[in-house]
Amino acid sequence: MFLTALVVFSLFAGTVAFSGSAAAAANVSVEQAVEYSGSGGGEGTVELALNDSVTNGLDGNDELELYLDGTEVSDSLFDGVTQDGTNGRVEIALTRDVTPNRNLTVKLTDFAGGTLTATDIDVTSRTFTPGSGEQWNTDVYQGELIAIEDPDAGLDTDVHIDEKDGALLFEGSYIDNSQVFVFDTADLEPGQSYEAASGSDTAEFDVKNLRLDVEIDDANVTDKDSIVAEVTAVWGGLPAEATLLDNDDNEIDSIVKDLDGSEPVGFDFGSRSTDGSPYTVRITDNETGITNTSEEISVNESQEGEASLAENVVSEERGDVASITYSLSNTEDGYIVIGDKSEDNYAISGQITDDDGDGEVTVQFNSYLAGVPNSGNSSIAASDVLSAAGDDEISDVSESGAFKRSNLTVETLDATSYTMTVTAGTSRSSSPDSVGTLQLKERSTERMQSWVAPQDADLTATDIDIYDRIGTNLTQSDDIAAGDIVVHRITASGVEGPIEYRQDVKGAQDATAAFLQTAGDNGTFSLQIDRTNTGANAESAPLQLNSSNLAVVQDPDNNTYFIAVELANADYQSGTPVHDDSADEITSEFSVTDETGLTDGGDSIEDSYEITERDATLDTDGNIVAVQAAAEQSVSGTTTVAPGSEIKVQLKSDSDANPFMTQSTATVTPNKTFTASVGISDYATGTNFTASVLDVNGEQFGVSEDGQIVTVATTNDSNLSAGSDGTNPEIATEEPTRQATAERTEESTAVSTDSTTDRATEAATTVVSPVEPTEAGTTPASGPGFTMAGALIALVAAVLLTARCDP
Repeated sequence: MFLTALVVFSLFAGTVAFSGSAAAAANVSVEQAVEYSGSGGGEGTVELALNDSVTNGLDGNDELELYLDGTEVSDSLFDGVTQDGTNGRVEIALTRDVTPNRNLTVKLTDFAGGTLTATDIDVTSRTFTPGSGEQWNTDVYQGELIAIEDPDAGLDTDVHIDEKDGALLFEGSYIDNSQVFVFDTADLEPGQSYEAASGSDTAEFDVKNLRLDVEIDDANVTDKDSIVAEVTAVWGGLPAEATLLDNDDNEIDSIVKDLDGSEPVGFDFGSRSTDGSPYTVRITDNETGITNTSEEISVNESQEGEASLAENVVSEERGDVASITYSLSNTEDGYIVIGDKSEDNYAISGQITDDDGDGEVTVQFNSYLAGVPNSGNSSIAASDVLSAAGDDEISDVSESGAFKRSNLTVETLDATSYTMTVTAGTSRSSSPDSVGTLQLKERSTERMQSWVAPQDADLTATDIDIYDRIGTNLTQSDDIAAGDIVVHRITASGVEGPIEYRQDVKGAQDATAAFLQTAGDNGTFSLQIDRTNTGANAESAPLQLNSSNLAVVQDPDNNTYFIAVELANADYQSGTPVHDDSADEITSEFSVTDETGLTDGGDSIEDSYEITERDATLDTDGNIVAVQAAAEQSVSGTTTVAPGSEIKVQLKSDSDANPFMTQSTATVTPNKTFTASVGISDYATGTNFTASVLDVNGEQFGVSEDGQIVTVATTNDSNLSAGSDGTNPEIATEEPTRQATAERTEESTAVSTDSTTDRATEAATTVVSPVEPTEAGTTPASGPGFTMAGALIALVAAVLLTARCDP
């Protein structure tokens, strides 16, 4: 395998070394023609290795012509003759180094008794002079054509390429009358280091991957679409040439641009005919000569484009934003018009472009802004009134007609019907492809409701729809606990346009910031939240609203806005926080002011609710919270906090000898109750504890209650099934007391039986045994519910009952 590799490399490199063609002059021919940077000087050098020496050598410009890409450049490129050919070698100095992407030709006239021409000269990108002390660890990109120069080279001088660890990859020799060996690095591995050796001298270089790539923006286009290539490489700032080739590899067009090391660079060849299809784009890095070719691009005849309205009738209220969708077929462009300047005194138009290729373009018409740009007010542009949604575009937007508004306080467009038209292409037509109607209706301020959410709820989180929260952690209520989030659900049209204006034009980062901008003093909207139970001779106390305590979730399609206020972060204007020890009576009012063109005198809606104390009450049985020494014991209660709140029930032992503290989470239900499941099977019966409720922030609230772990009720009926923990779930325990009594109580219950059956086994006795704690706080040992005396008494009672009832 090693010998085979050497043979392959030798053949390949030999082909490169002798590339280039030449026409012989008399009996003299060019065996190798190469352009390189001679002796590392940086300027270009051309070497022509001849098959024989000549008598009369090359002596000047009159006998020499230089061509780049077919154009003679002798005057600008020729710098002098260094070797005249009398020793079999011609060396020509150039004024600059030629880049590998150029085609270099040298023509010698009146030379060796005739004309000698070298075409397709090997133009190398880097020159190594082994042993010169230069160019150590030089970076070479895979695919570069490099020159290995040795001024002392002869026929017996070996050339070889070695891996850094010494493994031989290639060996060869210089041809006669040449000091330069040409090597193609295409088969070397990126990320590896190599040595180029000439004789015993070496030069090191590292191979890297240029990652020159060319991607076609759309490989299936029409003869009216542009062919666009996107080119990337790992380095930038240097020029590359993109060449468009037809199906016969003829060069149709070329573009030169500087590449960018971080972003793709586009090469746009415009539209092309179907005759040369399929086309390809070849990209060449000028500095290295490395090339890459794109996939094939098919060009088909374009069909006539069509445009239509997805909905022929679109309805919206004044001040809102109308979404209008257009469908495009066999074209990505359309021209749209909304309104008619002769009939409606207002029209707005623009060219839409389907950039994402889905066949649709949706535009947003903000009726709240219409007419302001038409008056010459530069604070709002026509493109703010009519814009494209998503990745699509709209351009050349303009308003026309007599309807003009000097500012936003002037009345908006009338509520009426406006014609909508669309035409395929980029220009307006008197015969549009499709016609529809925009119905602009009167706006209204309809209603406001109070809702409540837990104080730790994030209503603006996008992973949960606001409507999915209803019944979970968003509940309609007019009783709001201090610290929770009160949500004002407002239904009003004409609100969307001002909010979108603040976001799209004024730079508000979200709907909350936009609402705060519009809801200030003398703004478009006004939201006033007042405490009204301030006492006699006192004005109401407004709540201060700001970005730290207010959030807005909008549903403009349904003219609904959820405005949430975090009461835990809210103060009244006087600086007094929201009360937590008494009820605050609140009246909230949402207004559309007369500082807008949406209403003449303003309109408003109101809602009232109370802010009450955060409280929780535990359910007790005889003034005590009783649980059994078992798993999943329920502790329940009621609270004033918002449904969906996660609170905790804490049981903390009062005994130093049997200490414990457990916390179990409970979720507040829509009727504001809660139940926590507590596991205390590991703790002793008779232990007293304190039961408390912890708020969502971990702090205790409400009143703590005394509690006790009580014994399990038992029965003398062995046929009754027991629960999984040994208890009978159908038999209730006796009402527990805070201190267990020393004497056991008994209750005998006679059960009605059929007279034909044995009544003795039908009598049952239930015994409840709260156990008195010992001094150490532990429970004394006891039997399974019956003592011996109790069993005898029960047996006698059964016998007497049987004798009495038998005939």
